[in-house]
Amino acid sequence: MNWHTFRPLLAIGVAVLLCGCKGHWEDVEKTLGYHGKARLNPFLAAERLLKELGHEVKTAKTLAKLPAHDGVIFLSGEGGVPVGRAKQLLNWTRRGGHLIYSLSGTRPYNDFDSQFGSFIAAMLLEEDKDPMLEQLGVGVQKRIADAEIKELAKDLLHNKETTTDDEKATPTAKKDAAKKSVTKKQQKKADADEARLESVQNVTWNGQRYELSLGGYQNLILKRKLRAGEFSAGSKNESLALHLQHGQGSVTLLAHARPFRNRWIGERDHARWLAALVGQNGPQEVLFVAAATGSFLGLIWQHGWMAVLALLACLVFWLWRQMPRFGPLAEVELDSTRHFASHIGALGEFFWRMRRGALLVTAARDAVWERVREQHRSLDDGSRQLSDHLTAEITRRTGLPAQRVTAAFDLPPPGSAHQFVNLMRDLQAIRRAL
Repeated sequence: MNWHTFRPLLAIGVAVLLCGCKGHWEDVEKTLGYHGKARLNPFLAAERLLKELGHEVKTAKTLAKLPAHDGVIFLSGEGGVPVGRAKQLLNWTRRGGHLIYSLSGTRPYNDFDSQFGSFIAAMLLEEDKDPMLEQLGVGVQKRIADAEIKELAKDLLHNKETTTDDEKATPTAKKDAAKKSVTKKQQKKADADEARLESVQNVTWNGQRYELSLGGYQNLILKRKLRAGEFSAGSKNESLALHLQHGQGSVTLLAHARPFRNRWIGERDHARWLAALVGQNGPQEVLFVAAATGSFLGLIWQHGWMAVLALLACLVFWLWRQMPRFGPLAEVELDSTRHFASHIGALGEFFWRMRRGALLVTAARDAVWERVREQHRSLDDGSRQLSDHLTAEITRRTGLPAQRVTAAFDLPPPGSAHQFVNLMRDLQAIRRAL
């Protein structure tokens, strides 16, 4: 059977198989979001836009060094800012810098799945005092009441449990329909909840009008009147963006960084607003910072690099001083002939290093008794015990005290190197004297 005859039969067989097993499929399209650098950096498009406009753009995980006085810093407030760092930043702003401070929306998450991230979890957290806002005279307030937030979380948990129960109780055909229905309800509920946090505001600044899509789960509350050159997105008691003058510089506060994120910067007037905020004084140095604090080692190097270098120099000198030798290494003569005594010494060192000192002491005492049997048979009774006559003879010949002579034969092998050397020296002196 050739291929042309087999191909129609194969197609008919596949069709019959699909009909027999009630084959069913469904095309589902799910947006996974950006990939690569844009997935990890939510402000990649904003950075490239500012580079095209002639600004010098840099990205840092921590704020180790402040840019020039006329620079711009995009700073995240989600990790908290220490009081000392807040004072340092505001002093830098007072001398002419521009700080753009966002309370939320600076972390990488999928903008296509959620406009504002896990806003319910964030809203359930207790609000901590922000030193940056306190020094600027700005307060914050949740946009949704706590009771309503808990109700939203409760509904989300209930929908999840309902989905699980329906999957267990319904047959396959009904299971898919029930699951699809519950999923759609959850999605509509989530979209409605997040839509409540989105707000389109018209802002007028420096004679230009900007239509902005702002958001966030907190309102900014300015505790004073707006001055010349300042603006508020919405009422100053329920603002989602504030631009305040601070000394010779300015501070822009955002409840959420939505306008400058990759997906939203191309909508409405977000890009034009960003260009106006950054470029009001011409091309500048722009720094995007994920956190406000610097590393401990980075701060030490920045403020005390001379002391660090001096300490390293002292450490190098100390290591060189403590080395076990000075000058070049001596050449090893592999073909040189070693004396027999050096071999004996190496063997003794090996036994001592292997904690076999008792073996060396026993061998030295055996050598002494062998000399006694050869030279003084009358003093040897075969018991290897020191007699008074033998002790007196050894004391006379060696000049050692009788107590040391007795200790050389009776004491157990010592554990310290010093005592071991003294004991072996006495045994060798006794053997030579006999």
